[in-house]
Amino acid sequence: MTNKTKIISENIIEFDGERYIKEESKGWLDIPELKISVEIEVHDKNKSFDNLDLKDKEKELLTAEQCIWLANSKYVKQLKMDGSSSDDDFFIYQPFDLNRKNGRVAGFYANSNCAYLICVEDSDNSDSSLGVRFVRKIKKSKK
Repeated sequence: MTNKTKIISENIIEFDGERYIKEESKGWLDIPELKISVEIEVHDKNKSFDNLDLKDKEKELLTAEQCIWLANSKYVKQLKMDGSSSDDDFFIYQPFDLNRKNGRVAGFYANSNCAYLICVEDSDNSDSSLGVRFVRKIKKSKK
């Protein structure tokens, strides 16, 4: 049997039908208050949700609640969610089942005037500032 590796994007590969994030490709920031670790840099910009085939990885995206918490936290500047960069918007987990059913995806956006969530993007929409920022549960170290 031949193993098949497919490169989805710079940071996402598929091996034998399973998706993997190249964790070593970007730094992660632990957010102990939320028990998560978040990618510091937004990557795979100017590609659509569909191009990145994120449907099966959507649960690995930040939620709206996590975005709101982070945008009001001490981590806001480090994650560039404070509007200091208008090139670091990213897809998030779609909070509305109806929108998901109708093929809509969600994103977090920030500019110098405001930060906001939008939940009605077309899944084939791409933008040079819109990318991906994955999240994972903090791995507990064995002591």
